[in-house]
Amino acid sequence: MLSTLAKQVTLALLLGAANALPSSNATPKLDTRAPVQHGYIKVVAATLWTDSSKPRAIDEPALTDPVQLEKWLSSMSLTDFRDLTGNSRTQTQALYGARVEILDHQSGWYEVAVPGQATPKNKLGYPGWVPESQVSFDNHYGKLQSSRPFAIIDKSATVSLYRDPGLKSKLTDISYDTRLPVIRENGSVIEVAVPDSGSAFLAVHDASVYKSASEIPYPTSVDLINTAKLFLGLPYLWGGMSGYAFDCSGFTHTLYHSHGISIARDADAQADFTGHGTRVEKADLQPADLIFYASNLSDPSTIYHVAMYIGEGQMVEAYDAGTPVRITEARFGDEYWGAERFLE
Repeated sequence: MLSTLAKQVTLALLLGAANALPSSNATPKLDTRAPVQHGYIKVVAATLWTDSSKPRAIDEPALTDPVQLEKWLSSMSLTDFRDLTGNSRTQTQALYGARVEILDHQSGWYEVAVPGQATPKNKLGYPGWVPESQVSFDNHYGKLQSSRPFAIIDKSATVSLYRDPGLKSKLTDISYDTRLPVIRENGSVIEVAVPDSGSAFLAVHDASVYKSASEIPYPTSVDLINTAKLFLGLPYLWGGMSGYAFDCSGFTHTLYHSHGISIARDADAQADFTGHGTRVEKADLQPADLIFYASNLSDPSTIYHVAMYIGEGQMVEAYDAGTPVRITEARFGDEYWGAERFLE
């Protein structure tokens, strides 16, 4: 088996001379590049950056293996959180064990696309740059991922993953909506495959096991609302897609994705790109409908926020930096763009 360094060198040769990193103010366009190979995220949640120049000194805990998300989030001031948005530093996150498509490699970083996070930016999935130390090329894990049932974390914002079947030695905490291939189930314990570490163990009450995503039970609006309540009080993070922190569309995407329904990653794309939703008039709003806000009501590209309606004039949202995930009165003012329904 090739060493990590050998794999990285081989990948670099395949890609040829490194191109300049994408400019943060470049005009977005559909990226149709084919992936060079698959990789797998080997940290709790890998943050995808606009380019490798975007991380600041304070972001170091988000760049390591193992990643230190709680340390990162607790170390940032409100100004630091807002700077992630204002300077377009972060893009999205990919969870532990998730497959990513490798698009490019440069100076210790991989450009990747995340399948399952639909976007008009790239047909393969949401793109961004991650430190190479957070990506595994464990082909054995990849084979299990494509052939075995999976355990999905769907009971809590985060749970513990253990090295031993007695659940005594913790390997790491992992996030809600993490999906890992199941090796075997044994009473109160699920043995799962993990990148670069062989296998690990989950408590059966922390996860559900399915043979495929199509077997996930179709949700009711109550199911989605109860899921949303698991995250009340979590911080807002631009690009956040984990049980540690969310941005507005990462939150709504995760609520639906964890219940087997795929919608786009970003708010404007959720409203105007996937084609899976049905436009809903304000008078016909039902719980679990997504409601959108725009600076120009005639231009869907100006949609800047999404929340989930929960009934009785209320919605749940990840609003902005400094405002934890909350339930609040639904706003129907001048910037209310409209609503989409994704439940049948």
